[in-house]
Amino acid sequence: MKILVFGNIGSGKTTFCTALSKKLEGWEYLAVDDFRRTFSDGTMKADSVAKSAFVKSVSHDNRLQIIESSGFGRLGSSLHRRLQKYEGNLIVLVLVADLEICLKRLEKRIWDVPFPENTTRGNELVKKMDKQIFSNFLFDRWGTRNNTFFLQVPNNTMEDSNAIISAMDIYIHELTST
Repeated sequence: MKILVFGNIGSGKTTFCTALSKKLEGWEYLAVDDFRRTFSDGTMKADSVAKSAFVKSVSHDNRLQIIESSGFGRLGSSLHRRLQKYEGNLIVLVLVADLEICLKRLEKRIWDVPFPENTTRGNELVKKMDKQIFSNFLFDRWGTRNNTFFLQVPNNTMEDSNAIISAMDIYIHELTST
């Protein structure tokens, strides 16, 4: 089983995935930003190496994995191609935070990830991704896949995250016990 967690910059993906991985023992947590910290130096070439290593770490077998990225761009396309051969259960979770909340979180963000794009343009990127999230692009890409549970949920507060994690814990236990 795999859980894909997508969302805008500042939507709370990392905070959510960290809490989820603590709740779901034995699950491997893969975040593209961790691969950027390991393999990238902020150049486009090194970022490509980091993204490639990230995608290759996503297994085709039934390894339990939580996979975090925005879900868009070439990386999103690469993940989709990588998982086309995967026949197991897939949960695609899109965390949606209000645009104003993402922008506010972005103001407080410490950019400790070697990111090839100019982080001063972060506000523009957040606004662009917000439109993409509400365009149903991710549902069109993932929602029709067999053995896939697609869910787009609000994630504006820690209470939202905790409620989602509790519901997912129950759902995953039901899936794995049958």
